[in-house]
Amino acid sequence: MPRITAADILKVVPITRKTLWLWQKKYLFFPDPQKEGHPNGKGIIGYYPAWVGERCRRVYALQKKGLTISMIKEILEEEKIKKSTRKVLIVNDERKFCDLLKNIFQNNGFIVKTAYDGWTAGKETVQFQPTIIILDITLPGIDGIEVCKELRADEKTENIKIIAISGNSRYTEDVVIEAGANSFFSKPVNFENLLSLSNDYLE
Repeated sequence: MPRITAADILKVVPITRKTLWLWQKKYLFFPDPQKEGHPNGKGIIGYYPAWVGERCRRVYALQKKGLTISMIKEILEEEKIKKSTRKVLIVNDERKFCDLLKNIFQNNGFIVKTAYDGWTAGKETVQFQPTIIILDITLPGIDGIEVCKELRADEKTENIKIIAISGNSRYTEDVVIEAGANSFFSKPVNFENLLSLSNDYLE
């Protein structure tokens, strides 16, 4: 993986070492460098991932426009969400189950949104543009079967991976897959298998 040093960053971004330190330590715009022995044997040198250079250029450009640190953080977070493929939408009317899944996926590096009914699921899908939807089939109003069919009928959402979940025996795996889901889990759900399958879909 390409790496750069603080000196490399300061050659292309007109900031001081103190500003770089603030962006790193106080504002957490990027992680601490990985420290290693200097190639010439002269002390210690810190290496950042190469993307930190671009992040510094972006922060500097936003500051030049007069934006505050909180505004910059918000913009960077929005840009991260738009670029990320690790986006999961969890659709389930059982809020405790929904929140449990959200915590599991967030703790494993996913960006997560939730919806508690089929109508909100459609709205969030358009706005959030998830890579994966974990969809409870037995939803109030528009059920999960209809949500699957609608997602598959729209070219903007037809390629989203849908992992269907149901505790209702009348929704068999064949019925759910035929409606457009990529895979099916019956309740109680094995969370390790669900997480593993989600990572497989990303690959």
